Amino acid sequence: MFFKPGAATDPIYSNTRDGIDDDLARGREYLERIRQESSPYVDADAEEKATRDLAPVFWELQLAHAVKSAGKNLVPRKSLAYKNNKGPDLFAADYPGIWFEAVVVKCGTGPDALQYPEVMKVYSYNPDGVVLRLRSVIRDKSKQIQEYIAAGIIKPDQAAVIAISGVTLPHRHSGIFPPEIVRSVYPVNNPVIEISRATMAVTDSYVEYRDRVKKSLGAEVETDIFLNPEFSHISAVLFDESDWVNPPSPPGVGFKLVHNSMATTPVPDGWFPVGDEYWWRDGVRLESRRHT
Repeated sequence: MFFKPGAATDPIYSNTRDGIDDDLARGREYLERIRQESSPYVDADAEEKATRDLAPVFWELQLAHAVKSAGKNLVPRKSLAYKNNKGPDLFAADYPGIWFEAVVVKCGTGPDALQYPEVMKVYSYNPDGVVLRLRSVIRDKSKQIQEYIAAGIIKPDQAAVIAISGVTLPHRHSGIFPPEIVRSVYPVNNPVIEISRATMAVTDSYVEYRDRVKKSLGAEVETDIFLNPEFSHISAVLFDESDWVNPPSPPGVGFKLVHNSMATTPVPDGWFPVGDEYWWRDGVRLESRRHT
């Protein structure tokens, strides 16, 4: 059983385990199902870790479930070439061999921490806060992937993907275009349509150029890192906003996979056959495709 009786330090775990609402019951059933399917690919102590922090354990299970459901050849954790969990979280043997480093982005602390909006109050959504949080976890995981490469775990001809879950974020279902994950790695902001006053005809359409976001205290954070060769060891970033109470169907349909135009080992176009894909084409424009 995924859920264990007794004390748990994570209130989300306790609420999911002990809640009597129908949606929580569905969530428990879903977690149990993907645990049974995905347990060979995650930490052996995942169930114990979940009592302390459910979200990261869910994300590893969900990521493995989605990749397996897409027909990819996931390698069991015990067969990976590292010990004591000192390596990336998942490995798919399908060409070119893709490692996934999974992480859950949290609200953060300090003046740029994300805040949940008050219920029944009108507010305007500014995606920059989420962009800053995403950049923070991408920075940290980028350094970790470099360590895996230096240790020989990730080979030069293999791809490395930072897979990020926003399951605990406010505004994770914002629906904006380009989405926050794209804005965190490419110099894009809001879409613009220009209309002639004389004819009311559309004369141009494009996405605003922006290559940095300002933090609350004035420091600027670059958001064009996928145009920087220093990040060429990252093949792509992946973002998902799903949770266990409202699981997506098919698995991975909400994935947003953003290819790194500077990647040493790219992820092949269409490698993951569901969700959305994004590219920076010809050095000047954003391209996207939705798989159905």
